[in-house]
Amino acid sequence: MKTEQSTVETLRNGIFQSHTSVLVAYADTYFGRRLFSQLYQDSNADKEGKSYKLFACTWEKDGAQVLVEERVAAALLTGAELDAAETDAADTDFAQALDSLSGAQEASLAPPPVATTVFANDPGTDSLRVFWRGDTMAMLHAILQADCIVMEMRQAQDVFDMMHALSTKEHLKRKRIIVVSSLLTWYATPPIQMDPMDENGGKSNTEGDFAEKEEEDDELDEEEVEEEPRPPDQREVDAILGQFDFIEGEDNDNDNINDENGNETEYNVELFTEDQYNRRIPHAKYYNWREAERVVAAWNSEERNIQTCVVFSGLQYGEGEDALQPFFSQAWNREKRGLPIYGDGTQLVPTVHIRDLVTFTKRLIETEEPPALPYVFATDSGTVSWQRMVNAMNHAFGGEKTFHVPSQEYALYSNVELFTLNMRVDNQTMQNLMPAAEDWVAQSGFVANISKTAFEYVTAHHLQPIRLVVLGPPLSGKTYLAEALAQRHYHLPTFTMERVLEEFKAYIAALKERLKKFRRHLYETEKKRREEAKKRAFLRFRKKAGDGEGEDEKEDETEATEAGMQSENGARNSSAADEVPGGKKKQRVTVGEKDSSDMEENLVDFTLTEEELQAVEELVEEWFQHNDRATQLRETIASMERVLAMRIRLQPAANAEALGATNPKKRKELAKSKRGNRSGNKKHTTEEEDALNELQENAPFQDKALALMMRWRLSRADCRNQGYVMDGFPETVTQARLVFGDAPLEIPETMEEAAAGGAFASNSNLSVLRTHEVNAAPPSKEPCEEARLPSFVFILDAAENYLLDRLKALSEKLNEPPGNEEKRLARFEDAITVYRKQFLDTDYSLSNFFECARTVAKTLTPGGRGVTVSFLKVDAEPLLSPPPPESQYSVAPPSEVERVICERVGKPRNFGPTPQQQYQEKVREIKLLEEERQKELRAVMEQSEREKNEYIRESEQRSQVENTRQEIEVMDRNSLELRKLPLREYLQHNIVPLLSKGLVEVCKTRPKDPVDFLAEWLMRHNPLDDSCFEL
Repeated sequence: MKTEQSTVETLRNGIFQSHTSVLVAYADTYFGRRLFSQLYQDSNADKEGKSYKLFACTWEKDGAQVLVEERVAAALLTGAELDAAETDAADTDFAQALDSLSGAQEASLAPPPVATTVFANDPGTDSLRVFWRGDTMAMLHAILQADCIVMEMRQAQDVFDMMHALSTKEHLKRKRIIVVSSLLTWYATPPIQMDPMDENGGKSNTEGDFAEKEEEDDELDEEEVEEEPRPPDQREVDAILGQFDFIEGEDNDNDNINDENGNETEYNVELFTEDQYNRRIPHAKYYNWREAERVVAAWNSEERNIQTCVVFSGLQYGEGEDALQPFFSQAWNREKRGLPIYGDGTQLVPTVHIRDLVTFTKRLIETEEPPALPYVFATDSGTVSWQRMVNAMNHAFGGEKTFHVPSQEYALYSNVELFTLNMRVDNQTMQNLMPAAEDWVAQSGFVANISKTAFEYVTAHHLQPIRLVVLGPPLSGKTYLAEALAQRHYHLPTFTMERVLEEFKAYIAALKERLKKFRRHLYETEKKRREEAKKRAFLRFRKKAGDGEGEDEKEDETEATEAGMQSENGARNSSAADEVPGGKKKQRVTVGEKDSSDMEENLVDFTLTEEELQAVEELVEEWFQHNDRATQLRETIASMERVLAMRIRLQPAANAEALGATNPKKRKELAKSKRGNRSGNKKHTTEEEDALNELQENAPFQDKALALMMRWRLSRADCRNQGYVMDGFPETVTQARLVFGDAPLEIPETMEEAAAGGAFASNSNLSVLRTHEVNAAPPSKEPCEEARLPSFVFILDAAENYLLDRLKALSEKLNEPPGNEEKRLARFEDAITVYRKQFLDTDYSLSNFFECARTVAKTLTPGGRGVTVSFLKVDAEPLLSPPPPESQYSVAPPSEVERVICERVGKPRNFGPTPQQQYQEKVREIKLLEEERQKELRAVMEQSEREKNEYIRESEQRSQVENTRQEIEVMDRNSLELRKLPLREYLQHNIVPLLSKGLVEVCKTRPKDPVDFLAEWLMRHNPLDDSCFEL
């Protein structure tokens, strides 16, 4: 036996040298793929240190081919060479050695060459085998060959099969087995009961001794103690006011949502430790998992040279998500219904970042000594509830809505047990193996690292926002192109500065409406509560009065007659009903029956008095003023209104009196008129002030105000997640710096500061002020914010003649009168002048700004990203936008400019069409095909109808021609008959008699040649030779 063992060790050392063979099952899952990649990278990165020979078992059948293609691509990128022949030879030598030692039965352990894919960087030192779990021979070979087996619990039967395979052979070398399970096998574990025990070991009667007294006290409290008014809970506040949305110009950190790390600070959940594994009770769906875990733990034995470890993993997240992917997708897409909160949302869900789980598993593989306990926890240090996790996901992607799912509806949702798990665990082993903070990616938990997790999700799914800016001269087609790109191609929000201003004002109105609704809800709720309290007080008073009457009736039963007793009862009822708590009296009808409470309730008025309503108003006002969310919304509204007050201060033009005051004679006349019309001057001054105020209200906004509003729009969820298409803004380099720069913009603290911040300008030189730029030296780099800076800037270019032709075509299309056409031409000239100053007649234009723009480095982004600036000629485009297609189901073909932009930007970055959009697209295609078929059918029917009508027309024409021809023939025949009458008469009188005689002679004679005979006869008997000649 020792000889065989030494021989096998020699073979192992000779063939695999310092390799540690690891079986990763399964290498194509969420966890397995990352563990496999980490081991493969570590093996290739350090040739001298520990390296791994990897056996990769895939869960899906086609996962093996995909994994091999990915590894081959990675090897080609890093310059690796494929050399499978020598590695196969080494495996063959090792299999032959096992055959010589163990007999022919173990010869089948060699993996079939068809099911195995091997490639290596260096023959004999780094190799890889990939196979599907359905290949039993390859799986058995890998189980017996691997020094360490890492299996993710997906089916308990696979674990049973693995342990059975290990039992078929004696292991001469230590083998380590790591099974990554789930905390769902602890799902139904009850907490330890902490009830006090008596001396006999039974439950103490202390609680029972005071049970009756507590019940009596409760009844007394219900009767005498009135319910204290309570402000609304946070759930009501969130339902009405919604999630708070930051609107400042600077960036907002999403990490600190609740407290320092976003963890729960108060909880009433028992802390489970790793040595309490015998207490665990799984979820109903995972009982077989627990049995598999027990089998693995039972094989932990030094005699068998097997070390086992079961890892209870928390809810895994990060790097693209697995179970949480639908929630991130819903939050990113901002679905209308929102994210689900299962139950009341207070359950504490243990979580772990997938990269931390991979690191922990790798430490378990590399550690010299296994953990002291066969069961270990793999979770982070965060302690967060499911509701806070949902709020964090909403906060990361700008979502606001949530909805509660009661336990009765859990069956309608998948994987609910993952999100309803309620427990806390002590991950002591994980803390020991990963002591340094650098070992962790998200040690503080899910909520504290939600920004990092969201960034990883966006990166993994290639959801980086597409930010476009379309600029150009007036009438170059910016708006049409921006809407086409946003709606047809990339499904992005598009806006101009005017539309942003409208949305800004609408948002202020929406926040005010929320506050009004919230205050109205507080008032109605408290008013209803007090009315119910009055009703309960009246019923308690009625009940006490009824109990007293019952006792009096029993005492007087032997002394009073029935009639007297009834009258006494009636008097008592009336007196009891007249006295209402609060000192009010009400007219009552005497009722002798006992079951009259319903009638009394209907007759008593429980509405609040004026003093009580005033108290409700004061209490609601106090709640409203002290509510944190309402205070935030009021501050937000105030700051946004101060932004709207940031306008350019206008100076009124000099009036006629001021202009004429330089002439002495006119000064005297003005002085006399002023002394005579002081009252009129006061009225005139008031009118001037009103006109100036109205003019100031309509004055243009300051560049800072425009930048604050545009920053607010760019910070909205749709722009942060998907991107945007900005139409015709910014107009100046100053506006571009204010909007896209990384410097924060401070909002004025008061309305006076907001109104006083603008530069003075007259109404006539506004265009000069808006186009004025400081002629400073162009910087080499413009620091900008990553979340706002566009990715592509497209500047449209066209000749001025083309733009004028388009203006003329638009005027003709709109049928404008000559005056409006002239005004439109004047506005066009002003706009083209401004455009030339910003793009052509300057040393540092907007295009130069975007070319110099670079993003600054942040925690999650390295910075240094630039902008792709493109100039596009639009002279070849039609003057007017093409008309919409005839069919509502057909799609107009894109223009040449659209096609060029789409080629440069690339494909949309989203999840593709939703099921609803796919259904709508399919319906559209079906409708379009049906419409085309109907169109073709109508065309065929119309053609048939035309042919039919043509045939009928031709038939009628032919019939008419035939009738005419017949009429003509009849006329010709009749005319011919008329012409034949003289000849006929001549023949009858002159020829026929002689000819008849000749024929008679022919008949009598019967000559051989009757014709010659007749001719001779006629010549002989012709009385006149001339007549024969004439005939």
